[in-house]
Amino acid sequence: MSPLTESLKTRIRELTTSIETKAAELAAYKNVLQIELAQETTPAEGGHSEPRAQTASVPTAGKPVVDLTAVEFTGNKTAFVVAIVKAHGAAGVTPKEIREVFASRNIPQSDNLIYTTLSALAKDKKLQRRDGRYFGEESAAVSKSGRLAPSVAPAKKKMSPAAIKKIREGVKKYWAAKKVAAK
Repeated sequence: MSPLTESLKTRIRELTTSIETKAAELAAYKNVLQIELAQETTPAEGGHSEPRAQTASVPTAGKPVVDLTAVEFTGNKTAFVVAIVKAHGAAGVTPKEIREVFASRNIPQSDNLIYTTLSALAKDKKLQRRDGRYFGEESAAVSKSGRLAPSVAPAKKKMSPAAIKKIREGVKKYWAAKKVAAK
């Protein structure tokens, strides 16, 4: 590879990283602005303002900024977990982050609900798990009733008659050799 090609690739990587950093910073500022506006305009019953931190993810170091205002809890916790995973997109989400969303919205859950749900969804290939993070896929569709849409099982692979014949011949040879060795 020529030095020009290498330097161009390096520069592209640097610019991509810079753009992603600026986009995350912009999203963080937008979240803070939403929270501040919500505190000013939504007085709670006790005379103090209630922040909208329940619906928006607050940025922290190393954690991607995700806007969860569009994620609605309709009563189905499995569908809610799928919606949270999809909202996090390419950044993925950890079970701890999902638990934080449940806690911020005061949605009760059992100790193992999130782990059980994520395991089942990953087993059914509706989510992917990499390095402790879960990533949504397009196949993880939720129907209008709020239930997960049934996945289509892949077709079973069938052996050709020639392959079956080879296996039969091999088994016959094996047992013939075994019989001879026993005598």
